[in-house]
Amino acid sequence: MTILEGLEGFELYIPPTPPTTDKDLPAYEIFGVDGQVVQIPLGPGESASCDRSAMVYHSDGVTVRAKFGGFMNTFSRIAGGGALFSVTYTNDTGELGYVSFAPNVPGLVCPIDMTEYPCILCSRDSFLCSNGTPEETKVSAQINPTSPLGCLFSGEGLVLQKVEGGTMSFLTGMGTVIKKTLEEGEEILIDTDALLAMTEGTSIDVRQTAQCCSCAQLCGGEGFYNTVLTGPGVVWMESMSIGKLRSLFPQPPPSNGGSQEAGAAGAAAGVAGVAALAAVAFADD
Repeated sequence: MTILEGLEGFELYIPPTPPTTDKDLPAYEIFGVDGQVVQIPLGPGESASCDRSAMVYHSDGVTVRAKFGGFMNTFSRIAGGGALFSVTYTNDTGELGYVSFAPNVPGLVCPIDMTEYPCILCSRDSFLCSNGTPEETKVSAQINPTSPLGCLFSGEGLVLQKVEGGTMSFLTGMGTVIKKTLEEGEEILIDTDALLAMTEGTSIDVRQTAQCCSCAQLCGGEGFYNTVLTGPGVVWMESMSIGKLRSLFPQPPPSNGGSQEAGAAGAAAGVAGVAALAAVAFADD
């Protein structure tokens, strides 16, 4: 393999030219550099859906509806990082309308053509919005398809966010986004916080960064494990994940009273997490 052949498949992820609708309009427009906004045109009766708090503005005559998708579907959505209710914006007028969405962090909007990639697995909280209704683009949870060791150290935890169906979906990326196409059996090692999304069928596992307890492992600053992705498939990587950003701003230790409240909140979150995982398991069955 030549050097150039070894570097094939990498590309800076630049949003592709949007497809046109049947009204000869772009299916979406992305504005800005950091903290981007995606604007979606809505013909009469057309819809776009998102997680809560993502809308920036919309035209007059666009109606918002929040829907509870049923116990199993909703808890599967929550386990994947989604919200309790899915929110849909529908143009109820006879004229052309629009709606726009933006990430809740200073990130990028990454459009994914779901007709080319019908099912993708993302880091939790990555899904931003999509064309159509929640029934057309389903957002749920997927048990991390890796080994138990990978669940602990791959940086993605036990549950990934699964997005499938529809025409266009939009993810929230952070920093610079790199897209890599992996051939059959090809591997790439990435930082445990660098995975944004991957197509279904891409294998994920972990590998030690260096010899166990070596100076490189203890003092290199890269942790004990890297995430290993194996093709065939397509992966999207981000240079500054929300996890990395949060680690730069550690929370101050709580007061004595606050620690009790935090303990109660943590216990409640734990119970909710167990219920969500149970819902995912039943949903898969």
